[in-house]
Amino acid sequence: MVKLQIKAASTAFILFLCASLALFALVRGVGNVAAALPLPRSMPSYSPLQTIGALLDLRPLIAIGAGILLVTAIVLIVRSSFLDRAVYMLASMLTLVLASIIGIVAGFAAFVAITEHRVIVPQGIIPAAICFAIVLFLSFTSIESLRRSLLLRTMLVPILAIGAPVLLVYGG
Repeated sequence: MVKLQIKAASTAFILFLCASLALFALVRGVGNVAAALPLPRSMPSYSPLQTIGALLDLRPLIAIGAGILLVTAIVLIVRSSFLDRAVYMLASMLTLVLASIIGIVAGFAAFVAITEHRVIVPQGIIPAAICFAIVLFLSFTSIESLRRSLLLRTMLVPILAIGAPVLLVYGG
């Protein structure tokens, strides 16, 4: 299961990185062609940096990640295979979304590095990477196996309950 999660996340990352590179090359190409045509109005300019900024406003996704931490703490106390599966599915989906967004931002950063010869490291990438790592770890773990150990459960519930608002505040 872990191998499948890593494969899915890395595939999403690579596909969206390549797609964003191709997208910006197409945007630049269409802009160059449109500049040469006698159009009544010129095409509006487009900046990859604005898209990166919009994508890295991850407050809603980080809030969902913090919610997953808190829900996991609750599910560790309540025994329910349905809730275990729901947490796993949410964590898996959020992992893929975050991997895709990080891939898009990496593609945009590569595009800027290629076209403008400067390296950018967007500010919001660190909270996104931290949230990705936490949610990826949660998607790897079996809540049922965590629930079996009373000591582990007793340690994890407060850590997850405290980690949720910390993630929310740091990421927001």
